Amino acid sequence: MMKKLIYPCLILLICFISIKSARGQAISVGFDSLKNVLQQQTTLNGRVKVLQELVDADPTFALHNDNYIMQLLQLNQQAKLIDPYPYQLLLKAAQYAKAGQIRQALDTTLLAVHEFDKQHKIISPLLFNVRLYYNKLNDQEARLKFYKSQLEYYQVNGPVENTASCYHGIAGYYFYQADYNQAISNYLKGADVYRKFNPRLYFNAISVVASNYQVWGNDERALYYLEKRLKPLGDKWGANDVNNWICAYYYTLSRVAVRNGHYQEAIADLDKGLRSYKSQQTNTGINAILMVNEALVYIKLNQLNQALPLLTRAKFITDSAGFPLFTTQGLLETDYGFYQYYRQSGDNAKAKIFLQTASQKAVKEHSFELRLKYLKEAGDFYESVKQPLLALQYNRQYFKLLDTVNIRQDKFKIAQYEIDQNDKEQREHINQLKQEKAIQDYQIGRRNALLWGSLVVLFLISGLLVFIYRQLHTNKKTLSALRKTQRQLIQSEKMASLGELTAGIAHEIQNPLNFVNNFSEVNKEMLDELDEELDKGDITEAKAIAADIRQNEEKINHHGKRADFIVKGMLLHSRNTTGEKEPTDINVMANEFLKLSYHGLRAKDKNFNAELITNFDQELPKVNVAHQDIGRVLLNLFNNAFYAVNEKQKNVAGHSFGAGDDYKPEITVTTSYDKNSLVIKVKDNGNGIPDAIKEKIMQPFFTTKPTGEGTGLGLSLSYDIVVKGHGGSIAVDTKEGEFTEFIIELPV
Repeated sequence: MMKKLIYPCLILLICFISIKSARGQAISVGFDSLKNVLQQQTTLNGRVKVLQELVDADPTFALHNDNYIMQLLQLNQQAKLIDPYPYQLLLKAAQYAKAGQIRQALDTTLLAVHEFDKQHKIISPLLFNVRLYYNKLNDQEARLKFYKSQLEYYQVNGPVENTASCYHGIAGYYFYQADYNQAISNYLKGADVYRKFNPRLYFNAISVVASNYQVWGNDERALYYLEKRLKPLGDKWGANDVNNWICAYYYTLSRVAVRNGHYQEAIADLDKGLRSYKSQQTNTGINAILMVNEALVYIKLNQLNQALPLLTRAKFITDSAGFPLFTTQGLLETDYGFYQYYRQSGDNAKAKIFLQTASQKAVKEHSFELRLKYLKEAGDFYESVKQPLLALQYNRQYFKLLDTVNIRQDKFKIAQYEIDQNDKEQREHINQLKQEKAIQDYQIGRRNALLWGSLVVLFLISGLLVFIYRQLHTNKKTLSALRKTQRQLIQSEKMASLGELTAGIAHEIQNPLNFVNNFSEVNKEMLDELDEELDKGDITEAKAIAADIRQNEEKINHHGKRADFIVKGMLLHSRNTTGEKEPTDINVMANEFLKLSYHGLRAKDKNFNAELITNFDQELPKVNVAHQDIGRVLLNLFNNAFYAVNEKQKNVAGHSFGAGDDYKPEITVTTSYDKNSLVIKVKDNGNGIPDAIKEKIMQPFFTTKPTGEGTGLGLSLSYDIVVKGHGGSIAVDTKEGEFTEFIIELPV
């Protein structure tokens, strides 16, 4: 009886081990390896499980290679091991896609995703491929909405592996918008997750990051990701595994070389890409991309006979497969290549047709990057053919779109995610130094205890004198090392704080310094004119020039004080609060500073009036606060509120006759006591804060006021005082065009 039970158990154990092995490989190994595992399975259950893992690894690949999904569904009818419904949906979606019914294919795939989510299943490859349907439908807004919704779901419910493809899908949306900061940041977030479970998708994400940096204009970062992060992986796996991505590697390298004027080097890189494994044998998108880019290099070298065959072949591939301008491997600018070819050869009529075609496709696919490129190219083209009005029209469109794009860009062209990661590493280093210091303090304490014990025993055992001498010498070395570590810790903390302020200081202080320099140059010229008028004896004109010089000197003095104010504000922001806390009546303080702020604005603008509404809780207990610091917070909030309602009143009055009288500025200050917390609310009925910048208002040097009217330090200092100095909180509730309300909570 026991033997009869043992044999089936052994068979089940072997199946379980092989299935577990296959499951571990499915995400990280290639399909050839999984196919070998499949061939080794002799049991029905084993084949079903391996087929399931093979399909999960990449449903798109599985559908087009011996139709593994159909095999899985057929075998599962006998084994009854898995829920077939999601896989039936995937099969149906593939049928829709083959029939050209992309919308139905997408909707059916999303149903499959929903079913897999019920099973808490890792479907990162499936999510990765969903973006292709959105691209074919040219519906990037829906793509962003889907991936953001899925990201929020997986962050809460898991599995975390699925967040990688969500980040990747979101990044692609921002790439279409030419917002490279957001695009690269999201690609890197996805790459950090991919690296833990799917090396090949990690490889792909890093290649896209390099390409994005190259397009953005930061060749240094592009080369870093190509040479330091991407190339070692490609060398490790070989071309058979990552053929398309190897091509993309040479494609990005060539674009960097072209930007630096190294045309022969670019041609060599593109040739390597075209010669890579199987690339010449297939009509792939990356093949066409490499050909177009090599043709563009030959056009720059005026070797048109070399360029035309490449463009012709690329156009055949593009038209046959119906590839868009944007592909998953790069930009397929076939029409732009023909435009450059015909322009270089002097056939402006054909060049114009191809440029118009390229521009229309860029607009249709909502590509900010290519629209900018083609608008600028159109301006140059019409300027060269002596049509200045058309050139002016396209140049205006170019600069208008450029302003829209530049608002979202970082002038240093480093993705915010990388900056945040560097800050995180620096903080971790500081924490490590602190831990080392604590360990050294503990060790010194122990050694000092041993030292004193040795001194007591000294009177009994003279032989320990040598040991005590050596121990003292060791302690001196330890103390020296500790002081060195403490100095490093202090310096690191200072550098961390300084690093957070440097970018804002550079921008804020530049404007007043520019004014000082400019007016100084003007005064120098005017002094020369003054000498000339005095030589002529024209006293009247000389006095007029002297008056202008005096006025300029006042402006120099004003902007010099402005720069001084910014520097003092920066120093104030970087200094920790040390004020003593004392029991304070917040109602009295709020009332005093409200009136102070109001009369301060009235002194500048006699026509300004506002209704001051106070709802003070008379039962409010006194609270221990640093009086000067909390007063600074309240004064800043009141000043901002009065500024907001004053600006709204000016705008309303300036846009409709008499309408300014209908708007009445109101500032409401409320205090209350709730659950051991004192609450202060400052509300105005001004223009409110747009959602796009709501999260930034507490950042140092961020301001919505015009140049010269704000430093961007007020709310940042207020945040530090309330949160860091008093252990409270500060929040904002706002609706654009209607109101803004700041809520401060202080512990009692």
